[in-house]
Amino acid sequence: MGGRGSMAPEPMHAASGSSMRMAQHTRTWSVLGPHMSKNPRPLGINGIKTLKPGHFKMADFVGKIARPGTTPAAVRKGHVTPAYSSTALVLYDSNTTYGWIGGMYAYQIGNLLSHFGMTVTRQGVETYKTGQLANYNCAFYVGTIYGNKLPAAFKTDVVADTNPFCWTGYNLWEIAWNAQQTGWNNGFATNYGFEFAYLDGTGYPSVVYNGTTLTKQQLDPVQGDTTIINPQIATVLATSTNLTTSVPYITRGANFWYVADNPMEYVPTDRGDDRYLAFCDILNDITGVPMPHRAQAALRIEDVSAICPSATLRSLADTLYALNVPYVVCCIPDYMDPLGVYNNGTPLEIQMQNSSQFVSDLEYMQAEGAQIIMHGVTHQYSNVPNPVNGVSADDVEFFVVQYNSNGVEQAIGPVPTDSSSWVTNRLQGGFAMMSASGFSRVVGWNTPHYFATPVDYKVFAKQFDFCMDRVLTYATDNASNLHYLIQPSPYVFTDEYGNVRVPETLGYCDPNGTSGIVNLPANMVGYANAVSCVRGGWAGMYYHWFLGTTMLQQLVQGVQAAGFTFEMPSSSSQ
Repeated sequence: MGGRGSMAPEPMHAASGSSMRMAQHTRTWSVLGPHMSKNPRPLGINGIKTLKPGHFKMADFVGKIARPGTTPAAVRKGHVTPAYSSTALVLYDSNTTYGWIGGMYAYQIGNLLSHFGMTVTRQGVETYKTGQLANYNCAFYVGTIYGNKLPAAFKTDVVADTNPFCWTGYNLWEIAWNAQQTGWNNGFATNYGFEFAYLDGTGYPSVVYNGTTLTKQQLDPVQGDTTIINPQIATVLATSTNLTTSVPYITRGANFWYVADNPMEYVPTDRGDDRYLAFCDILNDITGVPMPHRAQAALRIEDVSAICPSATLRSLADTLYALNVPYVVCCIPDYMDPLGVYNNGTPLEIQMQNSSQFVSDLEYMQAEGAQIIMHGVTHQYSNVPNPVNGVSADDVEFFVVQYNSNGVEQAIGPVPTDSSSWVTNRLQGGFAMMSASGFSRVVGWNTPHYFATPVDYKVFAKQFDFCMDRVLTYATDNASNLHYLIQPSPYVFTDEYGNVRVPETLGYCDPNGTSGIVNLPANMVGYANAVSCVRGGWAGMYYHWFLGTTMLQQLVQGVQAAGFTFEMPSSSSQ
């Protein structure tokens, strides 16, 4: 293979005459092109986090760790299920120490495909058997391990198959070049109208897709470069660019799509214009189930509890009512300050039904267009800092999180009491408080700080019609270390626990940069414009109650001007 002495020809740029000149002036080319190291690391490792060893029970995660399996098409509670039935095969590199990475991304692709009503099978590519591709409406290969030896049956079937196929990341040269890695595979070039050139480590911070400029983080700049040789068959759908050079990012030839990197690697949670959006959009074409572009927006007012000033909540409600914007209020039913951090050292608890003013404020907001959902029960855990101070809205509820020696949050594992019965009973306590306050049917949920275990997610799916947090994907490596990765999405999908997830794509308004980056309404509107490139894409956002109304009005009007219509998540069909 390239990097260990194998060679490939210089990329051809057009006509047969050019090919003849190249044959006369032979130059040897490795798979590893500009600025590439000899041993590229796995594609996708950036952004994955690891739980602290020894602080969790693997039994809490059994059955929902990314690995081979089949997920039936989801039936959405409270949503319209698409009237079609399709299947997809997602293959990934499962060999070597880093094989678990491919499984994690295959799992996330499966979640995205639920948006299109697909039954998804995930499988290590090494176990592929002749003829499998013919059994699926479309298929994917996630190339995360450089130089992984692909089965001959798989390579033969890919080139012969006529169903849609999408290849991401490494190893395209195994089918685009000949078996000796000394020249082109003419069958590949004839079928698809383009050739694979080499891996490029130059670094391209922007990807242009359908006229929209998206960003790519440069923690791992590698991508595979291609060359169009027959524009009647092949086309460049997205282009990677820097200040001086542009190269293809997504190339389509006939029924074959090639994405030049792992498009799901390191998708930041604090900005909403990653090149991942381009990948999400082409799934409309790969699946053959294009979704209508309804340009929906969802707004939630975050961390609302009985300590919120009445005048502030009503001012927010009046502002949104005047703008004719439906929205969600993320309510914490049981406000807790067990260490008295904000109460002069005296512990404080306010259950919502015991604050008539707070209940009246929520009713006022509801009358002016709000839907009340639950944002945890206490949004904190017990009487200990987790990780901040033990106070509702500051802390994590369903996971243990601590600060490490560098002051960075470190996820430890499930809370000691985590179990299906504990989560169920805790939610029932929250439901009782909501009901006693006059809110008898709570259909929506938002996990505090997005931390939960598979045990918790399964309970949430039974209790709520939709969720507004981002789900975590878990995987174990060969040494039984447990890793997790946040699942982003620009459109509604159903995770493998059964939770219908409404997207958050714009982040939250953060004028002081407490998350590490300033996020003003203007930034969020820019992300909304980026999301517009995705058919069925949502502009999902949240806004903290204490920020006042000026920036809220700027945000809402800016998103509306970008062409989005605010809707209640519970009324959305997609």
